[in-house]
Amino acid sequence: MRTRQYLIRALVLASLTIALIWPALVNGGPFFFPDTRTYIRGADTAVAKLTHRHTVWTAAEEGPAAGGARQTVQDSEQALHNIGEARTRSLTEIGKKGILLGRSPYYGMLLYGGVITGGFWLTILIQAWVMLLAVYLTLRALRRPVWPSLAYVGLGLCLVPAAPLFVSYLMPDLFAGVAILACGVLLSIRERWARRDAVLWYLLLSAAMLFHDSCALIVVSLFGFGLVLNLLRRPHPVAQTNALCVRWPNWRGLSIILLAGMTAWAGQTLVEFGAQRATGKAPLRLPFLSARLVADGPGTNYLRANCPQSHFALCDYAAEMPLLDAEFLFGTQPGRSVFEVASYDQRRAISQEQFRFFLAVLRYDPAGVLRTSVRDAGEQLLDFRLNTFRYDPGMKDVMDRTFPVSVLARVQASASYRGTLPIRTLSVILYGLVFGSLGYLLAVLSGRWRKRTMSADLKRMFGWVCVGIVVNAGVCGALSAIDSRYQARVIWLIPMMAMLVELQAWTRGRRSE
Repeated sequence: MRTRQYLIRALVLASLTIALIWPALVNGGPFFFPDTRTYIRGADTAVAKLTHRHTVWTAAEEGPAAGGARQTVQDSEQALHNIGEARTRSLTEIGKKGILLGRSPYYGMLLYGGVITGGFWLTILIQAWVMLLAVYLTLRALRRPVWPSLAYVGLGLCLVPAAPLFVSYLMPDLFAGVAILACGVLLSIRERWARRDAVLWYLLLSAAMLFHDSCALIVVSLFGFGLVLNLLRRPHPVAQTNALCVRWPNWRGLSIILLAGMTAWAGQTLVEFGAQRATGKAPLRLPFLSARLVADGPGTNYLRANCPQSHFALCDYAAEMPLLDAEFLFGTQPGRSVFEVASYDQRRAISQEQFRFFLAVLRYDPAGVLRTSVRDAGEQLLDFRLNTFRYDPGMKDVMDRTFPVSVLARVQASASYRGTLPIRTLSVILYGLVFGSLGYLLAVLSGRWRKRTMSADLKRMFGWVCVGIVVNAGVCGALSAIDSRYQARVIWLIPMMAMLVELQAWTRGRRSE
């Protein structure tokens, strides 16, 4: 009987996994982004150092022919036999301007697994399992019956377009939502954690922060808010002691978050050390914050008023501003570029001064910085269209020029490349589900929906999830760049919260029967 039960559950999990990657099945393969190549090449280079075995991604420069003409597949295969010198030359060229941090080799290893097994299907299957694992752990934390609740929530998420689309996406965006959910659970639940659950949440959080810097910023922010709330919390009236476990009932969850943060910091330090050993130069971070300040206006105004006496490296480019954030970071046209065309020394100076530049601009125009930051965060908060899953001309051009020919052939045959996916319809459905779920949750929270209630744990979790979604908008919109994909990657959490409320009502109904 037990064996039969396990087989049924395994079949259900397999079915849910396939259901969660339905966009990839419809598309004819996973969804790519130009940065997918950078993640893979980082991991491929590391593996090649140890094993001396390379994949086609390390020969991507040899894929497209010079002058924009396309190589045939035979040309590409022939090029693989002559890439040793080209690889060395490529690494030397990269070293001249420094390796850029932010494209995690840890996530690159997840993609690398998809490369060596063919077609990246293993990568998106693992991402589907990660989402199901997060749901499973959430149900356990809320003391809900895992079966059949996991099947209901998993199937419900398949119908929320953002969830299966980001599961099928070869970028680490999915893990931002997982990180917010993990923090929401860990900061909300006050009971003792089962050791297995604690270890799994720790691993999920560590992976999320290692995979992308924005996940680390979100987690650190939520951890900080949790500490502040605990410091402001009054001792329990029946408590006769100021013991940490009395004043801070969620101290176990905070400890898991702190340990995951320390692990992520150690992992990032290792990457920086390896990059410096490989090139002989310290790796750099893209100056997203400076680009945002310049694009919004306060940074441009400061440079015009305070250069050259402020002695910022950006003063050398003050005459070229204002610039869009993309032009600041990646532009190559004369008079419309900064970071991309700069030398290593200039890049390092611009990268290292961005926080000092932010403080200087903040002192110069605090109202302007606050106004533009709130505006950017608000715009990001409400923009969760799914446009990134229909390749625009710019994305197509980059992939056409940089992806290996054998991979590019599959990308060009996909529905996303051909523009046949109903992305606009899916975006409309997503907006309807999100705002409908949010209205439902607020009605339940206010007590206007008498047949539905939230447990104390679920109320706290919903609150932390909402804070996490707002923090995500601030991190991405105000500190980086506004992009609909940044908010779409986490917005599936709102419909999931509504599903958990319904599960709570269903569970109570069964108990009363």
